[in-house]
Amino acid sequence: MTSQEQKTGVPIGTLGDPAPDKRRWLVLVVVSVGQLMIALDTTVASVMGPELQRELGLSTIGLQWVFNNYIVLFGGLLLLGGRLNDVIGRRRMFLGSLALFTAGSLLAAMAQTDDQILLARALQGLAAAGLSPACLSILVVSFRDPIERAKAFGVWGAVIGVGAGLGTLLGGAIVDVNWRLAFYINVPIAVVLTIGAFALIKGGGPAGSRPKADVLGGVTGTLGLGSLVFAIVSITDHGWTSTRTVGAFVLAAVMLPMFVVIEHRAEAPLLPLRLFRLRGVVAGSLGEFFTAGLMIPCFMLLPIYMQSILGYSPLETGLAYLPTTLAMMIVAGPLSKAIPKIGAQIPYVIGAVLLAVMLVLLMRTPTSGSYWAVLLPITSLLGVGLVLCLIPTPTVGTSAATEDDAGTTSALLNVSTQVGGALALAISASVMQRHLTGLAADGQVGPSALNEALHLGIATLFVWVFFSLLTGIIGFRGLPAAPPPPIGAAAGDGSADSDGDAVGAVDNTDNAPQAVAPAAS
Repeated sequence: MTSQEQKTGVPIGTLGDPAPDKRRWLVLVVVSVGQLMIALDTTVASVMGPELQRELGLSTIGLQWVFNNYIVLFGGLLLLGGRLNDVIGRRRMFLGSLALFTAGSLLAAMAQTDDQILLARALQGLAAAGLSPACLSILVVSFRDPIERAKAFGVWGAVIGVGAGLGTLLGGAIVDVNWRLAFYINVPIAVVLTIGAFALIKGGGPAGSRPKADVLGGVTGTLGLGSLVFAIVSITDHGWTSTRTVGAFVLAAVMLPMFVVIEHRAEAPLLPLRLFRLRGVVAGSLGEFFTAGLMIPCFMLLPIYMQSILGYSPLETGLAYLPTTLAMMIVAGPLSKAIPKIGAQIPYVIGAVLLAVMLVLLMRTPTSGSYWAVLLPITSLLGVGLVLCLIPTPTVGTSAATEDDAGTTSALLNVSTQVGGALALAISASVMQRHLTGLAADGQVGPSALNEALHLGIATLFVWVFFSLLTGIIGFRGLPAAPPPPIGAAAGDGSADSDGDAVGAVDNTDNAPQAVAPAAS
């Protein structure tokens, strides 16, 4: 952390930052591929269920927990992982988490029993909780120029969406060969990333004395967030009123308020509550929450329609998502160049509208029909809508991040993604399953009944798209897509005194530039 940031606490990119690292674009490649691994492994298991059941003897509930184990630990430990990035260093967390993720991938690839695959997915989720905020915070501190950061986030947002789509495609393709390859492939990628991290990412921990560990905050925050995610994913297979689900929600209701009280009093809090005074952080987090709430169910429920109603194979299901992936790749570049000029609000709102149109089409899917007439419009709108939302949200959410809290801010955005996606999936899947059970009790079975139940599950997502629109219209209004330059200076070229300290600072309480008193020497 530079001396000016220590004294002013202003966002990266606003006050006379040092010359940018010439290797920053290579760093972007490294962290983007790291995030791609996480995105792939979130959805890669969604189409290999029958093979896992056949080879490992997984029950239906056990199969669900191949996904849930990953999500519970990923979402529950994100805040802790983000804070550790700020305390012990981003490169150290990146390398350590990458090594653990690779170990989990190896165990999953070699699994011979249901317990082994569940443990492997848990290790991957644990590692992802440290790796994902490390990747995002490294990106934030590597790109200090606002325009360059917008371009970098264009790549980042595309990677998240493309990774989800490629996970389905990769899973479908590999099922026809050997499902274990989906996990083995992480090993050579991790080796290359490790070499790249040592060569490109600056090492070491933060300068100065290490802050006192917030042990109580770590315990209450992890228990509260972990039990909340656990309760959410338990809804699908145990229902809303089961002892397991209710107990987890009660534990979360006790731990999370206790966590807030502890953080308010802590000397070095796990989650500094001052971040919630930054409107960009709040709006970005809400944007992530609602966008993920639309993305994850679409990648999990749409394959049901393709495979169980239209009769697609796993490979055909994966290939059906190609328009989604291509749309994201095509739109990401021009969008990242446009955001610094037009702001984040316009693309985000347009993306939410396109996702609403996509949901309308999903509600009208027939039990038979051609790919071109039914699925192509849906998957294309899904890709364009998602990339228009996925790029602005982290751009706005990290616009006020300093080197001292880049990891924590990144983790907060990731928490919003995991909780939003898991909650939307749990609600839509449980509504679909309950209606399907009711239809079966009335003697209605087969593709028509499944299609009707699927439509009802999809209908719940209109709540998410409604609040996503509100977030864009109200929350993003007037927010810059990147930190503004100080008054009287160009971005990245702020004035400094002889000690290198800032002459002017930016008050980001509402993400708007204001003149304040000079920093003390």
